[in-house]
Amino acid sequence: MKSKMILFFVSFVMLFSACRNEDEPTLPAYGSRTVLIYMMAQNSLSPFARLDMEEMIKGMKQVDATSNNLLVYIDDYSAPRLVRLGKNSKGQVVEEVVANYPEQNSTDVAVMKKVISTAFNTYKAESYGMGFWSHGEGWIPSPAKTRWFGQDGNDYMNIDDLHEALQVAPKLDFLLFDACFMESVEVAYALRDCGDYMISSPTEIPGVGAPYEDVVPAMFTAGNPTMKIVSAYYTYYENRYNDGVGLTNENWTGGVSVGVAKMSELENLAAATAKILPKYVTGKTDFDLSGVMCYDRRYLALYHDLDQYIYKLTAGNSDYDAWKAAFDKVMVYWKSTPRNYSAYVGMFTMDSKAKGLSTYIPMTNRESTNTSYRDTGWYKASGWADTGWYK
Repeated sequence: MKSKMILFFVSFVMLFSACRNEDEPTLPAYGSRTVLIYMMAQNSLSPFARLDMEEMIKGMKQVDATSNNLLVYIDDYSAPRLVRLGKNSKGQVVEEVVANYPEQNSTDVAVMKKVISTAFNTYKAESYGMGFWSHGEGWIPSPAKTRWFGQDGNDYMNIDDLHEALQVAPKLDFLLFDACFMESVEVAYALRDCGDYMISSPTEIPGVGAPYEDVVPAMFTAGNPTMKIVSAYYTYYENRYNDGVGLTNENWTGGVSVGVAKMSELENLAAATAKILPKYVTGKTDFDLSGVMCYDRRYLALYHDLDQYIYKLTAGNSDYDAWKAAFDKVMVYWKSTPRNYSAYVGMFTMDSKAKGLSTYIPMTNRESTNTSYRDTGWYKASGWADTGWYK
């Protein structure tokens, strides 16, 4: 799957609160946590959007909606809208329309900035988080885009554009990508100043995406919710794993892979990598990738395990040990079922030694992709410019 206000004036409310319909939700002026989920569903994933919204509603039954705010921006084949999942006086979870929008390109930076600003400025809180729901490509060659998340019709969002849009957001505790291939070092490095942790998968994710009935309550746990979120995500699919036997979207037995990157440690990892690549990548020849986990089961094979690549480059010597210390501070969580499902090849084995953070590795038959790679922040910071590939 995901492999491409109404504003109540205070004086009015105070004056006429006795006349308010009892089914209207209570809107906190200031909350403990506000989470915005940005759903770009005007694509092949549209049928799943409503199902995931229903899961979110179920999840909110366990959340104190008087001090927490779950906002969902959804752009499917109906008019785009921003809603809050609150509770009415009977304790029922209700969808309150915060804002309606005309048909718009939800991958556009200005559009995303407007939605983010509306959500977080209207529902201020002590802490914040964001979820991103759509197709995803951590790295892909394209004339118009290189790295992208989110598909709205025929439009895609470059990761650099996503970074720009997130500059209007407050400090985020977490960024959850409910999309394929996003746990890549290139993506994490590009978004390193946008949040504390990035939760995502280095490979394809289940067709039905995150189990929001379990993930939503985890988003609103006290303290740092990141580990509760990723644990809820993984445990749901681990409990249903059966090596793909009888697999359907309603009965996902095909497993899952998910990891957490600590964003504040990515610059140290880039510096450590810059001590490795120029030293060991001395010529422009294809690297033997046998023994290096490939998370991408398409013919493109664009995503390989970063840790295994560095280990093989260095033969696991003391240079690797120093690098691995920096890597371990980035990847603070990684779990996978023994096998995962790919829409392209079916079930495939996950190398038990893989560490969950992917990277792009240049190849001689990918000249356009190699050239595009120069535009990434990771390329510039990790030493690739000083290797035999790019000199």
